[in-house]
Amino acid sequence: MNSKRSFVLRGGHVIDDVTGFNRVADVHVEDGKIAFVGSRAVDPATEVINVSGNYVSAGWVDIHVHAYGTLGFSNPDTIGVHQGVTSFVDAGGPGIGVLDQFMDLRDRLETTLYAGAFIRPMGLLGLNFIEGNVRTLGNVPITQWVDFAKQNKDMLRYIKCNAMGDYGPGTLRLTKGLAEILGLPLYMHIGEFQLQNPEHLLAPEAFKIAEAGDMITHLYHGNLGQVIDENGKVLKVVREAQKRGVLFDLGFGGYNFSWDVAEKAFAQGLIPHTISSDLQQFNVVRPVMSLANVMGAMLKLGMSLPDVVARVTSTAAQAISIRDRAGTLEAGKPADITVFKVEDGEFLMLDCYTKTRVANRRVVPILTFKAGKRFEANMTLGQDESNWFLQIAEDHVPSAAQVLSSGQREFLSALVEALGPATWDLSSAERLDIERALELQDLFHATRIKQDLSLHEALEALYACFLDNQFTMQVGLLLVRLEPDFVKSRFREVAGARPLAA
Repeated sequence: MNSKRSFVLRGGHVIDDVTGFNRVADVHVEDGKIAFVGSRAVDPATEVINVSGNYVSAGWVDIHVHAYGTLGFSNPDTIGVHQGVTSFVDAGGPGIGVLDQFMDLRDRLETTLYAGAFIRPMGLLGLNFIEGNVRTLGNVPITQWVDFAKQNKDMLRYIKCNAMGDYGPGTLRLTKGLAEILGLPLYMHIGEFQLQNPEHLLAPEAFKIAEAGDMITHLYHGNLGQVIDENGKVLKVVREAQKRGVLFDLGFGGYNFSWDVAEKAFAQGLIPHTISSDLQQFNVVRPVMSLANVMGAMLKLGMSLPDVVARVTSTAAQAISIRDRAGTLEAGKPADITVFKVEDGEFLMLDCYTKTRVANRRVVPILTFKAGKRFEANMTLGQDESNWFLQIAEDHVPSAAQVLSSGQREFLSALVEALGPATWDLSSAERLDIERALELQDLFHATRIKQDLSLHEALEALYACFLDNQFTMQVGLLLVRLEPDFVKSRFREVAGARPLAA
């Protein structure tokens, strides 16, 4: 389907706080851009799409998802354009050491994917890694960061760190310094859901360090380091950050939303500036499911529909500085549009701590348009097990390996030689050998450069050896999680096989 389309969305209730629309109106699209919102004559040849009875807004912007890496999906578009989201930000999946791999994923998506890069070069390491040891953050290559940001200025949206574990406040200040050098906001996770050490809480330090425009996510989490005290009152340090212009992001997630905290904080006027899902492999089935589901939870909390929509459109786009291309139905902007309905009924809304609420409304996407290209909403695609469960093909060679080029097979053969007698211990839930993962990743890159193979072709060859569904885990983290002899044997098998096209 041509992405540069002209059509009219007729009869929908348009909500756009930038233009002030909150009424039934037509949305006119020409050549993939918003042309006009309102009533005017339509050329008889123009396609008219009847959306009466539904709402129409700018395409939703989710500033906190996990599309890449150890928490990502086989097909991130399943939580993007197929769920009403036209732009999203990967919150910490990549660091500077894997942003090139991240870019390869970005180039094959329909949803616009941005990076909220992590301070650690390898990015987030997954739920089997315990955050805390400052040495695991590795080096901070300033010149590499500066060069990448200069060459990809439209892709980086913020720099992320975790205000948790035993890192100490120095790591938060270090990340703040890097963000200042790059001219980007600082984005901080609060909520201690791993070590549970009340004597070393970093959440208060995060609120002290954050400045106007910086963002703190997981506003309503129920772990140690909450925004309310034991009496349910919003903390002074949180109020002070609020007055300074620090932005608060919802970041629902799998561990980070509590009905009890949300209701107490909301009643005192502590309301998120942005609504994000924190969707990842481990929460897409429940409790998050979709950004739309999170929007429904905010309606239940007491927010009005226009306020909820603003927090996934205009204010979200403003927070990550993409208002020039997203977040509004202003004339001339790309035709990123979400058509949705609000259903009445009784709907169970879960938090992350087994608490539930019954809502009488929920938000359901119907259609998504990305630069005028149409996508039917399908809320079940993201929950398909093949999309969120990374399964290694141990007993067979994936079919994708059959169509690898001779150059890709030569690369795999050379990679076996490069690995040589190398061995490594399989990781466990308590320990991850980051240094060895980095070594394996460096070997991968050195070999592909020597073989004069593009990064895309090398990644395609690697994934084809082990995955029926192409997830995009960091190369070093994927290899270090596999038995060394199995890795080398599979490389040899694929490298020596006759190509299907031969």
